[in-house]
Amino acid sequence: MTELKPSPQAQECFGANPAELLGAVSRAIYQAHGQALDAHVSGGLRSNDTYGATLHVAQYEQLVDMTRDITGVSIRRPVDVSCRFELVVLDEQMVVLYPWRYAVDRATRREDARMRPPVSELRKTLLSLTANTISRQLTFEHAALSAEELDAQFAEEELVLTQLREFGQVVIIGFASSPDGLFDLGWGIAELVDQDRGTVKWSYWEQLPPPEAGSDAFSPAIRSPLAQRDGDRASRFDSAAADDDFGLSPRLPLAEPPISEPEAPPQPTASSKPED
Repeated sequence: MTELKPSPQAQECFGANPAELLGAVSRAIYQAHGQALDAHVSGGLRSNDTYGATLHVAQYEQLVDMTRDITGVSIRRPVDVSCRFELVVLDEQMVVLYPWRYAVDRATRREDARMRPPVSELRKTLLSLTANTISRQLTFEHAALSAEELDAQFAEEELVLTQLREFGQVVIIGFASSPDGLFDLGWGIAELVDQDRGTVKWSYWEQLPPPEAGSDAFSPAIRSPLAQRDGDRASRFDSAAADDDFGLSPRLPLAEPPISEPEAPPQPTASSKPED
């Protein structure tokens, strides 16, 4: 493993000795990727839906499992609320860790990645920590609920947001991955600058190295069994990288937001996109 030397920014954000925390974060994301890959392979599907759905849950669970015993870390689930995932919180620094799989390939630049619109009130609050209110615009998902159930759901969401606003800062654990591999991993500070389009502006980003070779999270299983290995087949005539684009490289548009968890109502498959 590349030695993790905390930067001054990391020390400011995570405390005097952030190496243990950041190492645990790296192990957590790699382990979640491994779990999702195992599910993808065992499922035998041609699509990546199983990988994405498993990763969506595993990223939260692994972050909790890998960090819960670190001094200064607490695991929070908003009290008296049916909240799906627990969050990792640094009490002294008043920092919340929030994972975001921003892309499913190597090509998508982090700066171009967008959150899937409509952006949830949870994400709006996490990325702004300013006063928000729950939108009461009904969706297809609400159609099957009674008026009493709708009121209860909106009340729960309001309580979650109220408690989240008490936190001081949200650190994004950003990564790009697919069954072909985990392409990028780091932590940073981001702001949601366009709620309608899901546009995110990063004010800080720092790369995280992979976990140590001896850890459970860094095993040969992390490599996709579907990935082509050197020498597996003859190289394609067009597989060589172009060294010179003659200044004609097109400017790519903002990347479409990835999806990794099926939602109701059913939509056309989006298994090639990362999660919301």
